[in-house]
Amino acid sequence: MVKVRKPNDILRYGYRYLLSYPKMILPFMIYEAGVIVGQAVIVIASLSLLSYFKAFNLIPKIVESIEARNFEALASPEIMQPILITLGIAGIAYMLIRIVFDSFVKAGLYPFLQKVLIEREVSTKYFLEEAFRNWALVFKTNMLIYFFATIPLIPSLILFYSSFEKIIAGSIEELGFSALTFIAGIFLALIIYLALVFAPMAASIDENSPLQSIIRSVLMAKTEAGAIILYFSALVAVTLVAIAVESAVKSFYITLGSLVSTVISLAIIPILHLYLVAVYETHNNETLLEPSKARLTFKLMYTTLNKGLKLIRIFFTTKYGLIALIVTFIVFLIGFTLGYLTVDPEIRSILINSGIIVPGRLNPEFRVYNRIFLGLDIFFHNWRTSLSTAMSGIAYAIPSTISTLFNGYVIGVVYATINDPIKASAIILPHGILEIPAFLLASASGILLGFKMIMLRGDKVSLEEVTIDLERTAIFIIGLSLVFLVAGIIESNVTPIIAEMAGWS
Repeated sequence: MVKVRKPNDILRYGYRYLLSYPKMILPFMIYEAGVIVGQAVIVIASLSLLSYFKAFNLIPKIVESIEARNFEALASPEIMQPILITLGIAGIAYMLIRIVFDSFVKAGLYPFLQKVLIEREVSTKYFLEEAFRNWALVFKTNMLIYFFATIPLIPSLILFYSSFEKIIAGSIEELGFSALTFIAGIFLALIIYLALVFAPMAASIDENSPLQSIIRSVLMAKTEAGAIILYFSALVAVTLVAIAVESAVKSFYITLGSLVSTVISLAIIPILHLYLVAVYETHNNETLLEPSKARLTFKLMYTTLNKGLKLIRIFFTTKYGLIALIVTFIVFLIGFTLGYLTVDPEIRSILINSGIIVPGRLNPEFRVYNRIFLGLDIFFHNWRTSLSTAMSGIAYAIPSTISTLFNGYVIGVVYATINDPIKASAIILPHGILEIPAFLLASASGILLGFKMIMLRGDKVSLEEVTIDLERTAIFIIGLSLVFLVAGIIESNVTPIIAEMAGWS
């Protein structure tokens, strides 16, 4: 007999839904792509700021101030104002792009989760249909949410900007008052945001107008205050446990940050969103169905991994796969060249003096942490990056392309800063022989997905075909996890040995 579940039970048994309907994780894998969107904004902002400083010959002054530890000179208007303006513009651009991405995912996610809870059905195609159909409505609703939530922060930001020079000069009074105002603003913004947490659901599930969605969420918040508090408490508890675990294991010279982040984003956050949808549906007198019993088996894990590895082999044999891979490689080389040419002696001095890259000195993590666990941490970090890069291809390949350009750029900067090809290769190539091609494959799969999205807009392929490609991309990245695991183990255990042989200490 099918049992009726209460919303609170989902927090206890949510993993059953994940195991019964693994496709539930797919929207959250797409959500991970937001990381790449943020990275793109940071890259563009950083390059713009660097170009400005070079154009006005301010880099020598910055280098001199850093070397002399004269941080007050860095707070001068000619240096600080461009930084603040760039941060402001980049922050607004970042928020707008993230809201668009967030709106697209939530427009499909909440109706998708509703199907899981009420009809025991999952369909990636249904998720995409709803996402394309309602993303604009959810976007307008999200804009209203952030508008109301940011109002309490405006006074503190104005106060901080007007008192910035005094704060840098060491005015404790100005800093304290500005900090208290900001904390109060954050507290009020949090209350407003939580009161509006159901608004995107009202827009995506019931297609209410933005204002109707806001009003409905506020009315629901009055009767479902306990559920909202429980949701927020769960978020806080997860965060505190993650911090506690990471702090505890560090005392044993173990780092698990990337593993914990992956578990939170792909396992815990889906359950919390499922809980919110359950609260929304029970408030509307809907009946929730218990998932069918399922468990994670080694056979299922092996089958999924094997499918991913097969897709990697197939990727090389398809026309579009090879074209995407060639395009990815060219973009990566362009990024590497730009990074290598960017670093002149002044930029090199800034990077070295700031400790970002110190030629001849290995990352202290290699000496501090247990190398087995460090390898696992590196693996999860790189795999999440590849996951974000691939799934962000859904945004017409733009984020995937920028991510490829950025990663090539970073490697180019490293080579130029170290200024010794043998030493640079010693810390990059031992693991990079596997890691870089794996990343390029992930990026190529994202670019191919973006190409299919462009064809969808031109009515040259069906949504069904895009759905299949999206699911294949997810499995493809799971297949690449094995390559990233081996690369991570090599980076933590073999690369330091080879680097020391090449003169690193």
